Amino acid sequence: MRYRLMATYRGVPYEAGVGPSGSDVVLFAACPPPEELGFEPATGHWRKRVIRAEVDALWESRPVGTFRDEPCIVLDDLGDRLHIAYLGEDAALAASLGYWQVDRGVFELLTPRDEVTGLIEERLEKPLRRGPPGGPAASPSYPYHPGPVAAAPPAPVVPEPIPDGGGRAARRQRVATRDIFCELADLAAIPRAAYALETEMDGALCLMPGPDGYEVFMALDGARHEARSFPDEEAAYFYLFGVLAAEAVRNGVLMPALAAAGAGHELS
Repeated sequence: MRYRLMATYRGVPYEAGVGPSGSDVVLFAACPPPEELGFEPATGHWRKRVIRAEVDALWESRPVGTFRDEPCIVLDDLGDRLHIAYLGEDAALAASLGYWQVDRGVFELLTPRDEVTGLIEERLEKPLRRGPPGGPAASPSYPYHPGPVAAAPPAPVVPEPIPDGGGRAARRQRVATRDIFCELADLAAIPRAAYALETEMDGALCLMPGPDGYEVFMALDGARHEARSFPDEEAAYFYLFGVLAAEAVRNGVLMPALAAAGAGHELS
């Protein structure tokens, strides 16, 4: 049980991604669908690109429950542990519960499965069209928060001190952050082919600088799936490591305790 974007195509539900345009939907299947459906084989799955008009429904599958008396959503199921995110609005409370902050107002945690109670699966319908032609595209709903919470003003962020020294000092800090991430990834036995730094590589989880910060996304067939934006480089690398470590735990490469310990290291 984990958070997923789903689409119904010819009466069958599939995991899905949206992009690169608002009208494109990519369907993913773990087992080969009937040949007449036109899915193409890829590493570990089959996929097919369609447009929104071809799918019968598009929705978010949101497993929600309670962790230490506070609401949470399950991002990934790691067997005896769950990768969860806080659904409340109190940053101080989230920190006191043991969550680690991956972005402004976004708190995540790896926890034993039995500490999450009352799990149910919510279905949040998404429009099959982005909006009227020529009009602004509707924003995709944020997987970590229901609508009213996402609309709340973000908690203020205290800026971190930046050492003096101009461009060269900033460059040294950036290189150090990247090098420490690579070292942690190697210690966690995460293959270099699973991620791409400052470049886009098909089939990899990519981290790219942008005009307003940094973006982490899965690159597939020239499209960016499950993209997340971060205001600073350290937050982006922290999130990237967490996702890769969770996948390594699920594949049996990394023990959950080591993943949690690695996520607790500072990247600066």
